[in-house]
Formats: sequence, C-alpha cells, structure tokens
Amino acid sequence: MPLAPLNLPAGVVRPATPLQAKGRYWDANLIRWRAGKLLPVGGWQRITNAPLDSSVRALFPWTDTNGLAHMAIGCEDDLYVLASSTYTNVTPLDYTGPGSGAVGGYGAYNYGALLYGDDTDATYPRPVSNIEYPAFAWSFDNWGEDLLAVSTSDGRLLHWNTGEVVASPVGTSYIVDIVRTANVATVTTVDHHGYIAGQVVVISGNSVASLNGTATVISAPTDTTFTYSDSGTNTTGTGGTVTTQEPVPVANRAVIVTPERHVVLLGAGGNPRRVAWSSREDYTEWDFASTTNTAGYLDLDTQDKLIMCAPVREGTLIWTDTEAWLMRFIGLPYIYAIERIGFGCGLMAPRAFATSAGRCIWMGKESFWIYDGGVVRPLPCDVGSYVFESIDEASGQIFAHGADNGIFPEAWFWFPSQGSDVPDLSVFYNYAEGWWGIGNTMTRTASTGAGVFDYPISADELNELYEHENGWTAAGDPITTDRYGETGSLNIQNGNVISFLRQAITDSGYGYDSTAITVYSAFTPEGTETTSGPYAPRSDGYTDMRVTGRDFRLKIASTQDAPWSIGEMRIDFMGKGRR
Repeated sequence: MPLAPLNLPAGVVRPATPLQAKGRYWDANLIRWRAGKLLPVGGWQRITNAPLDSSVRALFPWTDTNGLAHMAIGCEDDLYVLASSTYTNVTPLDYTGPGSGAVGGYGAYNYGALLYGDDTDATYPRPVSNIEYPAFAWSFDNWGEDLLAVSTSDGRLLHWNTGEVVASPVGTSYIVDIVRTANVATVTTVDHHGYIAGQVVVISGNSVASLNGTATVISAPTDTTFTYSDSGTNTTGTGGTVTTQEPVPVANRAVIVTPERHVVLLGAGGNPRRVAWSSREDYTEWDFASTTNTAGYLDLDTQDKLIMCAPVREGTLIWTDTEAWLMRFIGLPYIYAIERIGFGCGLMAPRAFATSAGRCIWMGKESFWIYDGGVVRPLPCDVGSYVFESIDEASGQIFAHGADNGIFPEAWFWFPSQGSDVPDLSVFYNYAEGWWGIGNTMTRTASTGAGVFDYPISADELNELYEHENGWTAAGDPITTDRYGETGSLNIQNGNVISFLRQAITDSGYGYDSTAITVYSAFTPEGTETTSGPYAPRSDGYTDMRVTGRDFRLKIASTQDAPWSIGEMRIDFMGKGRR
C-alpha cells in the first residue's frame, strides 16, 4: 500500500489514557516542536563550583553601566550576587529568613502549615487557613545598575550596589566618618546612601555627639558621600548610622520599579492591601504627607492579600489571592490608578509566572491564565489535567514557579508532584505556535530566562545553578532515551481491520541515527499492549519494522545526546482482515 501520513499536530495532549489522545502526542519529556518538526530540548551545564548555602527561590539578572552582567540569587537564608563567575554572599545584616526555628512563628514547621500564634506541638499543626500569610518569596528589580530587593520573611526594602560588601536597608546607611570643616559636614557612608539634595536625614551614634541630630542634605557628590550645613568647630567623628527622617516602609511583600522611576512596594508597611510608591527618581523618599514629592499609596478595595507583581506592557500587573489588578501611571495629582481586571485568577504560588514582550502567563490554582493587551483570560491548556492532578496541593502553593525561556518562545512552569516539596515536574507553553510540552526528569527550585545571560539559568534542590539549552547532556550525564515523544492511539484504518506495519519514513529533518522508534500495538482498544522495537532508522529516514495489531502507538526517543529533527512521518501498512 502507499505510505500514509500520520499528520500529528505539534504539542502534547494529556487526557487520562493514550486512547483518548487519538492522533496526538500523549506523553513527552524534553521534546519541543518548531514549525511542525519534532526536536530535542537542549541540555544543561553546571555553573557553580560548589552548592550555595541554602535553597534558591528566585533569580534576577541585570546589567551594570559597564555592560557587566549580574544576577541576584535569592535563597531562603542568603542573598548572593553573581558577577562573571564569582558568587558573593551579600546577605544583609540582621536578615530574617523564613525559618524562625520556633514553632508558631512564620516559617515554623512546614511553610504555610501554621498560623501566627503559639503552636506548642508541631506534630499536630493546624490546617492551612485563608487568613494565614502567603508563602515565602523574593522579588527583585534594578535601579539603574543598583539592585533593589524584598524578601517576604525580612520585609525590608534592600539595596545593593557593585562593590558593596552586603546589601543594606534603603533609608539607613552606616557611617564611616563625618568631617566638619568651615561649617559644612561631609558624611561618608559604607554603602550607596541614595540621598538627594533637600532630603532630611537623622544621624545617630556618631563618636562626636554634636554631629548627631537632624540634617538637610545640601549635595550628594558621590554615591557614598553627602554634605549638610553644620556650624561648629572643625572636627571628625566616626561610626553611627544615618536614616531618612520619614521612614521607609517595612514588612513589605514585593518590590518593582516602574518605567516612570517610582519604586513600588506591595503590602507596604505590613498592610496586606496597600500598594505604595516612592517619590519619582528617589527610592529613599516615602513621605506620603508631603506636597512637594510624588510619593503615595492606594489601599485596594479587596478582601484578599497582595501576593506578587510583574511588569507588563500597560503598567504593572498585581495579584491578590484570587484577583488580578493593573496599576497604570496617570500623572499628577494622583500619580497611579489601580484597576481590578480579573477575578478567580490568583497565582498558584508567588513566583508561578513568566513574562515576555509585555505579556504575562501564570499558573493559577486550577488553570493557567494569560494577560495580553490589557485583558486577562484563561489560557487553554492541553496538559492541564496532568498538571493539576499531579501537583502536591500544599507544597505547590509554595514552591511552584515559572520563567520565560528567552531563547525559544516558551513559558516554563515547575511544580512539585504529590508527596514532594521539590518542583520535580514541569510543563511549558510555546506562545508563538500555541502548543504545550512536558518535562519530568529534572528538579528546579528557581529559574530565569536568557537575555542578560546567554542561556536560561535555573537552580536545583542541591543548590547548584545550571545553564540550560547549553549542549545536550545533563551536566555531563547522559539523557539519551529520557528524551522522547509518545503518541496516543493512531487512526490506522480506524482500527476496523488487523494491520501489518512494515515500514515508517521520516522526512524534513536530520540526525535520524540519533533516534529510535518503538511501536505499541493491541488487538482491542482496552487490550494488553505489545511492545515492539526500538527500531533504528536508516540514514535515508526509512525504518523497517514488523508489527501486527488493530490499535497502534509510537514512541520516538533519542538514542544519542545530539541534535536531530523529525518532520512528517508516514507509515507503510497492509490490511490483514477483520479477525
């Protein structure tokens, strides 16, 4: 008989059984499609020489004014900055991590398992409640070449600049010395202070008592010096701190910098519904009562808590437990407006989203969602039942996370399987072609896409970092047959007759010798399958096989860690009757 094309559309469709996925790919791992061709997903290579000190929960890349790439690495108990190949621990002084070590406080027992209060026996934790505070998360953004960060367990707005030993709370700087000469005092700070002319600050703890008190900044010649008027004899004092007169909000949940150069804090000052922003061009100025700056806040009219935010084309997307809001710049006198744009579309976990080109895709509690062009809508997901039946309900709300790939137009999402507290399963969506894929052989605790760095970067449960789409191995270990695409039931003569499969041919591709085809056959839809193969294709794309049955499925798997491509597949079969 002539060769019959299989015409398998791109992407995985994952219902309950392969029989329900007729004529589609039913299962896969580390396989993607491009213009209808089947391709292997690239490998990954380790870029850490030794594990970091605690579990990695967020990654944020940015570039300094010299073009040097940096990456903030938010761990549960540490904050690192990667520059070139050097990992520097810049954890701020007095940082509060999620594990308090005492039952009853935030982070005690398993994340999210206990409420605030005095639980004296962790063996019998109270159930998860809708009034408990959301899961631990880091958020980052860059202020030019500087880094701003908020950890939900610590709550302070943190700042770090190249060369600084540690990150420090915004609005508070440690003093090296103060030199008073000719009634002008010059303050030198350990780190980038961020103050500007006209700002009122409070100096305390300096060795010269007369230098302590309230002062108005005259100038800020460098990142680590500023001056103020101070009459008195010439003198030099050391030590102490300088802080803004109007305190910077603490107990915050997240931070983002808007294109208008305002720093925005979610849950500002511990108010679970407050969105606050600094004065324009000054991340240290948070005087909401002032009529001379543009700092302000809005308390959202919602019953929910603010969870996370992300940049989108029209402004800033903000999530509560169950809603999506859009924050837009409207100028004076109100500066920003915040509008509810979605109901029932909260995040699965604080980092379970991916942004690209002004759009955002995220993982909800029971479905996926997309924001694009000012509208929130459900994202059709062919693997949705697989995701939400496989995910661990408790740890998924803490550890699920997402990231854009950056090389391919794909949004990836990792989540823990049932019984696991480590994200060990993944799915990904190609938003250019509209198909879904699956990954199930790597654990990842945080991820970020390519762009600033040449490759997507992620972390695993051993606290190591990897470059993805780099090479074809798993940090030197073989992947081979763990890369595969497996079809559902194929529509060969509708299963009406027994057929004899003699040959398959693949075309429009390359590297056929790096693949093999396995055939699963059965004589009744619910009957026991017989496995035949794997069969190795010849260099010309023909694969010889000898398989008999009514219902057939195929599995195409890598046999080498190497690039390959498979386009249309055709089958040579012969009918053998209806019995």
